Amino acid sequence: MKRMNKGLSPAGILSRRRALSVAAILAGTLALGACGTGADTGSAQKGDVVLELWDTDTRPERTANLKTLISMFEAKNPGIKVNYLGLPTDSYMQKISTAIATKATPDIITPKASDISALVAQGALAPLDADFKSGGWEDKISPAMTKSSRAAAPDGKLYLTPATSLADVIYYRPDLFKNAGLPTPATWDDFYAAAQKLTDKSSGKFGYTLRGGNGFFSQFVQMVYPQAGMETFFREDGTSTLNDPAVIAAAEKYAALYGKETAASDLTADFKTMVAQFGAGGAAMLSHSIGSYPTHVTALGADKVGAVVPFPSATGKSVLTGFMTTGFSMFQASAHKEAAWKFLEFTMSNEGNSFWAQKSGYLPGNTEVAKESWVTQNPAMQASVKALENKGAVLLEQPFYLPEFNSITTTEMLPKWQKVLQGQLSMKDFLTASAEKLTKAQQKYMKK
Repeated sequence: MKRMNKGLSPAGILSRRRALSVAAILAGTLALGACGTGADTGSAQKGDVVLELWDTDTRPERTANLKTLISMFEAKNPGIKVNYLGLPTDSYMQKISTAIATKATPDIITPKASDISALVAQGALAPLDADFKSGGWEDKISPAMTKSSRAAAPDGKLYLTPATSLADVIYYRPDLFKNAGLPTPATWDDFYAAAQKLTDKSSGKFGYTLRGGNGFFSQFVQMVYPQAGMETFFREDGTSTLNDPAVIAAAEKYAALYGKETAASDLTADFKTMVAQFGAGGAAMLSHSIGSYPTHVTALGADKVGAVVPFPSATGKSVLTGFMTTGFSMFQASAHKEAAWKFLEFTMSNEGNSFWAQKSGYLPGNTEVAKESWVTQNPAMQASVKALENKGAVLLEQPFYLPEFNSITTTEMLPKWQKVLQGQLSMKDFLTASAEKLTKAQQKYMKK
């Protein structure tokens, strides 16, 4: 098998991108030490190749599933052992940066798409294009997911295996809709009418739960950009569309739900709060990704959980959001690249991909796995798959390749978003100020 080559040419549709050159992002004041809890030293024998895998999204159920995936791989690959280490979810990038600075990186990591740009800027990740192509994976993995994975990198190369993908849906309670004489929502007018009719403040029942707290931007994009019919984050000149009149109008209508068709406590609601409210019957609709479907079914039962994708705009444009690839990456400094690539391949294989995608609740990247019954019988996944089959639909790719994107849309925008919901800041001013920052970051990237 070929060794990883850092100088490979970009592949596919993004091949024209130039490599982004930025200063290294270091957090050298932190000693790596044990680097978190949950390390699993495995049962390596003398002569075994031992791989170190760091997970950036440590949750009890996910950790158990990932350890099972590792055991499945080890059973298929005698002589290779994988040590698991779960990093603190709220500080993993600091520890990774420290590991890079001290040349103490592991072999494999599970980064978020929004992390890829910063890691590539530090020269930390190994491009996977050559082995992905030579292994025939271009014909086995969803082209849309492969494209999305490459789009996360500033140079258009493949650093993240297209193992699974999220997709945005609007969850609704079929039983509550039926009792109220409402049809399955199929338009934005249906959505807003249902949110109003299914609200009964006196009994603590609301038509919708809005994400006002941490992570708000993903749901904001999901509900605003398709409604506005906006297909891209930037125009050709690099200016942000965030303050486009259509986006502002859609955002104003969406935010107007707060405190009327949503609970006042939604001002600080994060994912866990929203899921709890939906599961307890306090909200009839919820915007989130397909990954939360198993949680809703556990709380309510499959017959009480429906899902639809965000609706076409008034002009008929169908904009799909949230199709964000998730997977595994290899560090450039790994001393065991061949063994590490075998693990990455396993996560895309029929056996490994089927297990991991099903347990994660995500769309599988492997096109054969996508035909399995657990995918075809999942309404959230099927809504997403059918939406992708619409030839007129456009995938909205978030610009994770911008190093500033994550900080602008989380740390900087969140407190101002909450001011908007409370009527202390106009939506136009909020989006205009944020658009200026995004425009500056995009045009800086274009110049490089």
